[in-house]
Amino acid sequence: MSEDAYKEISKQIDKLSRMHPDSSDASMIQSYLDWVIEIPFEKTAKKKLDILDVRAQLDRDHYSLEKPKERIEEYFAVRELIARRGIKDKNAKGAILCFAGPPGVGKTSLANSIATALKRELIRIALGGLEDVNELRGHRRTYIGAMPGRIVQGLIEAKEMNPVVVLDEIDKVARSYRGDPTAVLLEILDPEQNNKFRDYYLNFNLDLSKVIFIATANNIGSIPAPLRDRMEFIFLNSYTPQEKYEIAKKYLFPQELKKHGLKHSEVSITKATMEKIVANYTRESGVRNLRRRVAEILRKCAKELLVDPSIKKITINHKNISDYLEKTVFEIEEKDKTNQIGQVNGLAWTSVGGDVLKIEAIKIQGKGLLQLTGSLGDVMKESARIAQSVVKVLIDNKKLNIPLSIIPKSAKTKDAETPKVTPSDVYRRFDLHIHVPEGATPKDGPSAGITMATAIASILSNKKVRSDVAMTGELTLSGKVLPIGGLKEKLIAAFKAKIKTVLIPKKNYERDLEDIPEEVKEKMEFIPVTKIEEVLKHALV
Repeated sequence: MSEDAYKEISKQIDKLSRMHPDSSDASMIQSYLDWVIEIPFEKTAKKKLDILDVRAQLDRDHYSLEKPKERIEEYFAVRELIARRGIKDKNAKGAILCFAGPPGVGKTSLANSIATALKRELIRIALGGLEDVNELRGHRRTYIGAMPGRIVQGLIEAKEMNPVVVLDEIDKVARSYRGDPTAVLLEILDPEQNNKFRDYYLNFNLDLSKVIFIATANNIGSIPAPLRDRMEFIFLNSYTPQEKYEIAKKYLFPQELKKHGLKHSEVSITKATMEKIVANYTRESGVRNLRRRVAEILRKCAKELLVDPSIKKITINHKNISDYLEKTVFEIEEKDKTNQIGQVNGLAWTSVGGDVLKIEAIKIQGKGLLQLTGSLGDVMKESARIAQSVVKVLIDNKKLNIPLSIIPKSAKTKDAETPKVTPSDVYRRFDLHIHVPEGATPKDGPSAGITMATAIASILSNKKVRSDVAMTGELTLSGKVLPIGGLKEKLIAAFKAKIKTVLIPKKNYERDLEDIPEEVKEKMEFIPVTKIEEVLKHALV
């Protein structure tokens, strides 16, 4: 143990030797010594880091996820090279990895694979709702029931000083009057500080630099900026239907068979049926619900095999699937068959994957007012106002043709003839109402700008919008299309809705298309746009 640890423990032993065994202080020191003697000061997992082992284990446990796997391999390649060359620089360890993505896409299981490949103990610390600083740092020994923090308890449980520690749900740490736990996490995760981590209960420094910390998060926006700065994010996105099918076939079905005590020779699911389960019985980015559906089928199969011993094999196909799974879940509504006026396919990002939003607009005779419904946030409301102004400018500059026949003529006045009708009258004599279903779901963000502009342009010009086109992009007052985030999730949602063409900002087209799965690229056409005029040219019939 280190010198200051030895000094502190020796002091407490001396103090205990001079005390009466029945005094309250003696029992407090006794429990302190019980804890510190358990700390594995010099014990470490002896297996040398081998990048090939890590790669093999990741490939064995996970289908697809090429980018995250590659990034993990690079991270451990650096650590292996440092170990081989005997570099002692404490800052040479690299950043802390944080797996970010929707629930059920494999963040925690990646950490499990890393621990298995390195043959190290895995310690999981759930941070969701944690608000007491002392939970991580330990309580001072003056308090009744004081104990070390979760980090030290994890080391004691692992019986080694270099385990893999998974900090689960780091985005859900809470702040309260008990302090801000994220401030403690700064010290734990900073490679420059964590070689002298001080636990309040122990009252001496511990070296955490050998520990491999891996964080997981659903939404990185809620992680405080100083903590985000110390982590390197590896994003795990939604799976495509084909990827879900492969995962179900290679991992979920065999694993669930084993859990339910069944054999491959007793139950089989046809390929078409498994694809139907993926498409119609789950709504998620990951595969957690898919696993539940497979388990639901196998439970019923296990019961059938026990009740009727004459049944030797059960085959699940499209004819009998409804006997095993009750309700279908309409995941993403498919595109409409016909082109309609004032209805546009928009694309949205949510924390559980992408979605297709059908934005609807109608016009009512009035004075040019704009009404918005659908539980929209402030940013989205502003996008609608910007879209209305942009379309007005297009009409005034004669870049959007308005048939004069649709404009109601104003009544004659006593002094003059009926005023001449101009295209600009179309937005003065109609109120607009824009609605984004479903009404109960809160929505916000700037990326519906071009979608709303297209809906307004369609309803005012009486032109239909192509039903097989979807779009995403932020709109400026001058009509420029700005880039957006979450493109992969949005395009996978469009793919599921059988949309053929997607309009995306040019900068996203140049930067993000390499991340899109090949099967999505093959079935869809992506058109880069920079101005609202280009959007209307492709979208309006």
